[in-house]
Amino acid sequence: MPPKRKSTTDEEDDEYRRKRDRNNQAVKRSRVKSKMKTEETQHRVNDLRLRNQVLEEKIYNQKKELKFLKELFLTQAQAKADKLVGINLNELLQDDGSDNDDEEEGECSKKRAKEQPKGEGSKSRSRR
Repeated sequence: MPPKRKSTTDEEDDEYRRKRDRNNQAVKRSRVKSKMKTEETQHRVNDLRLRNQVLEEKIYNQKKELKFLKELFLTQAQAKADKLVGINLNELLQDDGSDNDDEEEGECSKKRAKEQPKGEGSKSRSRR
């Protein structure tokens, strides 16, 4: 035997229909909002990719310029080599390929320490 249905009034049907309509409208708004957010995100990704390409190209050009300027400096310095006794310019300008400035500063300090004459150490040692 089929279950008995409660008799519903027109008011209950109208209330149910209003709730369903409100829910359907909310779902539509939510889907539109989600679609717009997805499109905005995709647009931002495309913009960032384009910006990244521009920056990568700028890095490439600056590396080329740096290489050119190093070669120009070496050419000029070698022309006046008699004034630069005891300095190996090629070693000084050698590019180790690292992009980390801290490492480069550390290596420059080590080179300076090696090039410093032994008599010019720290004063605290010479007093002992």
